[in-house]
Amino acid sequence: MRTILITFLCIALGSIISCKKDPKSDKLEPVEVAKDSTEVVEEVVEEKKPITKKKTTTKKKKKSTTVDGAMRIPGTSESTNNSYVKKYIRDYEKYIANYKKAVDAQDMDSFLKLSSASSDLSRQYNRLMSILPGEEIEKLSNYMQVKSRQLAELSAKM
Repeated sequence: MRTILITFLCIALGSIISCKKDPKSDKLEPVEVAKDSTEVVEEVVEEKKPITKKKTTTKKKKKSTTVDGAMRIPGTSESTNNSYVKKYIRDYEKYIANYKKAVDAQDMDSFLKLSSASSDLSRQYNRLMSILPGEEIEKLSNYMQVKSRQLAELSAKM
């Protein structure tokens, strides 16, 4: 039994030591070739401007300024040159346009958003009352009377 064991060990050792790679499997592994990355490639890219569709409106906008640069006050026959009054009127007209949209849509979320615009307009109006001359205050008061009637009509629609 001892001879069989020694023979088996010798065969095992001999096969381990003498094992060579199969010549068929001695293929060369592919080697990565480094490329020169300093080569600069120039591409000409043409930027295309995004196409925006313009809204077509059927209403014609009225000119709100006169020849001398004065702004005509909507709803009245008066005009003003005061830049603060012009800004207030533009802001108030935007507010009324948004109010009309909210009334037409019957959207309460829109009314909540309008509350901050309303408080901004109130602060702006109070500031104007303290800095404007009497003639401009009268013009602005006439404007506000016309617009308050307009807002009351819109509120009645709800």
